[in-house]
Amino acid sequence: MQESTYAALKQVIKDRIGLDLDLYKGQQMRRRLDNFVTQHGGEDEGVWLRSLATDREELAALRDMLTINVSEFFRDFAQFETLRTKVLPDLLATRSTMSIWSAACSNGQEPYSLAITLDEMGATGRYRLLATDLDRAVLAKAQAGGPYIANDVRNVSAARKQQYFAQDGDQLFVKPALRSRVTFREHNLLADSYGANYDLIVCRNVLIYFSPEAKNEILRRFQAALKPGGVLFIGATEALLGADAKGYKALGGNFYQRTEESAVRGMVA
Repeated sequence: MQESTYAALKQVIKDRIGLDLDLYKGQQMRRRLDNFVTQHGGEDEGVWLRSLATDREELAALRDMLTINVSEFFRDFAQFETLRTKVLPDLLATRSTMSIWSAACSNGQEPYSLAITLDEMGATGRYRLLATDLDRAVLAKAQAGGPYIANDVRNVSAARKQQYFAQDGDQLFVKPALRSRVTFREHNLLADSYGANYDLIVCRNVLIYFSPEAKNEILRRFQAALKPGGVLFIGATEALLGADAKGYKALGGNFYQRTEESAVRGMVA
């Protein structure tokens, strides 16, 4: 892809999709866009680029590629066990109700995994669970409770499948009772407000795609959105080190607690 095409495409993505690619890791994003343009652009990149102004399907395909919707139920199962046996019991012991945010929730597997865990702990009615994502298409699937395929539920036991899912051929759907416990909403981590007073924020396998500056800003805003003592749950390939860890206490695994005594690194935006 020519540099002029890349610059113009970044502007289209910012204007039409709401993503500022300068806040993502540059080389990684450039490679993905190069591959996409090679597959979709044809012989004239300029003609293809101009088509994005009117071709909704092509713009949607570009958006899907950029938003990286890869997930599964109980992804990194050992971490969910730590959540179930240590983190959630400690939070529930000091709170009558909990406010939970599953950020960048993709197709809904993560917030539904949280809801299943809380249900099995007998915490139904003691939490509010908000799940957000930038991609409207994946949010629609999440709100509908599926469909999900076998690979999505490979970490779900037979007993859990029977209790929380309905089978339709080779597809599974989350049952209405569990769906009702999650509220889904469109949200852009780089542009929209974060809210406040969360006891648990779950944002996994997302921070690795951002530039160091954008990652630090997201972590600052997560910290501001957490109550003192609230917990941030990140992905298995992510860690808070150096400046990123300021104001957080490592709990082990992929869990970090907002410290009681720390001054928040800025106001909630």
